[in-house]
Amino acid sequence: MKYRGIIAVTILVYWLLSSCAGGDSQERSVDYAQAKNWASLPNVYNNSMRVPTSDLQNGQATAEADVFYIYPTVYASFFSNNAPIDDEDYREDVANLLLPSQASSLNNVGKIYTPYYRQASVWAYLDTEKARQEAFDRAYSDVEAAFLYYMENYNQGRPLFILAHSQGSQIAVRLLQENYEKLRLERILVVAYIIGERVGTRTFDDLSPCTTATQTNCFVSWGTVARGGRSDLMTGDVQGDPVCVNPLSWRMDEQAVSAGYHLGGVPDTFDRVLPYLISAQCENGLLNIEPAPEGFAHDGKDYHESDINLFYMDIRRNAEVRLQQYQR
Repeated sequence: MKYRGIIAVTILVYWLLSSCAGGDSQERSVDYAQAKNWASLPNVYNNSMRVPTSDLQNGQATAEADVFYIYPTVYASFFSNNAPIDDEDYREDVANLLLPSQASSLNNVGKIYTPYYRQASVWAYLDTEKARQEAFDRAYSDVEAAFLYYMENYNQGRPLFILAHSQGSQIAVRLLQENYEKLRLERILVVAYIIGERVGTRTFDDLSPCTTATQTNCFVSWGTVARGGRSDLMTGDVQGDPVCVNPLSWRMDEQAVSAGYHLGGVPDTFDRVLPYLISAQCENGLLNIEPAPEGFAHDGKDYHESDINLFYMDIRRNAEVRLQQYQR
């Protein structure tokens, strides 16, 4: 009886904290006219402007293109299925961890716009189907509102890169499905890097996978594992054949590409570039790398957390090539 009482109290406390977490902030819409609701805007210094070495330059001041970045899951509270928009720890993780390691990979080509959004918690993935859907609907509604605000107030017909990872890519898929034709994004989309999500060749009606390094108005995707591994962190339902574009060749095939073509990854310390580190080969919808690199976040053989910074320089160079092609 004593233990039943403890369990009952624990459940009651969890329910109370869950119902109160975030308070009214989970019901109000987010106002993206306020700069405080953006993790990065190009006219305010932020960590997307950092570079890992002095050889690289942040070009946002004069960039002729834009980047809309949707970041992956960092909110891990047990007591709320969505991050409160004003949670300081959550905002610090986005600003200090994700803007430098991921968003800055494109600061050579575009002005970077990153909205804070009430993303689904890690624990939302384990909740009931109804609760999980509600959490992701809320996260999506924020990102869509931010994107519509960006299109109306900032884009002005400028070339657009979309960069997304994991939960961000889950949202990016829906964003493109629901807005690509409506907003006539074919006019401005250079490429969508939709990384760390299971995407198929029939995921989009009007948007195709990139099959060459210079193709524009297309998307690329991959999920990284050390040779022989599997990814338990990727989500998404593949429609058609699974898409894996090798970031060492930018081709959607299963040809192995040697480490001699690896332009460089940036480790978690964000203090150097490591070229010629890994070879890569798409197999069964996953990007197999070898050898398994040190200094990059991973869970066993699953390098999902490092999908972008492992190929930091490859993405950076590819964006330049695609933008040049788009401008022609």
